[in-house]
Amino acid sequence: MFDAERLLGKIVGDVIGGYRGSGGSILEGLASGGGLMTAIGLGVGAFEILKEQKMQQAGGGAGTQVPPPPPPGGPSPAGATPPPPPVPPPPAATAPAPPSGTRERADGGEMARRMIRVMIAAAHADGVLDEEEQQAILTRLDKADLSAEEKSFLVRELNEPWSIEKLCAGISEPAVARTMYMLAVSAITVDTAKERAWLDRLAGQLGINGEIKAFIEEQYGRG
Repeated sequence: MFDAERLLGKIVGDVIGGYRGSGGSILEGLASGGGLMTAIGLGVGAFEILKEQKMQQAGGGAGTQVPPPPPPGGPSPAGATPPPPPVPPPPAATAPAPPSGTRERADGGEMARRMIRVMIAAAHADGVLDEEEQQAILTRLDKADLSAEEKSFLVRELNEPWSIEKLCAGISEPAVARTMYMLAVSAITVDTAKERAWLDRLAGQLGINGEIKAFIEEQYGRG
């Protein structure tokens, strides 16, 4: 069996190529062989961190100013509500254990194949993959450093792309869903109504809300 995570890294490096963006580190990590599970781990908080940075930049770097509480024992303004007690520091972050029965999360190879399939399905989103496009893809595969087994897998998937329902079956972890959507968005240039509708359906099936969906498309989109 071929190394699906290695193949995914090659595809990300070839298809996305010189991608640059404020959130490009996850894609670049995949392309450089950083590993799919590492990318999914980054996805747990990466989008929230990038969003917060963007909001700070839009506001000139100034955060909301919170007035200090009155000194202990000092008078409070008439009718003022006493300040809430201090919030205890959050516990040290620990890696969440994969839910029981979620084989895709634990099996990096199976999940990598799912990620490859979502990129291939995205390439078919407009419903058209003519002979010229297919020949161009095959020519690139011939030039790539791929094993016969890797090429066979890709050719089979190109000819039989998975449906959205099949791609999303069993995907319940938000970080995995976001990584899948990120790769789908990165794999295509959205310039047709069919591609737009396909991505909207994929996001809906993956349970990605509108805010996160728009943010991923802004950071990783090619159209």
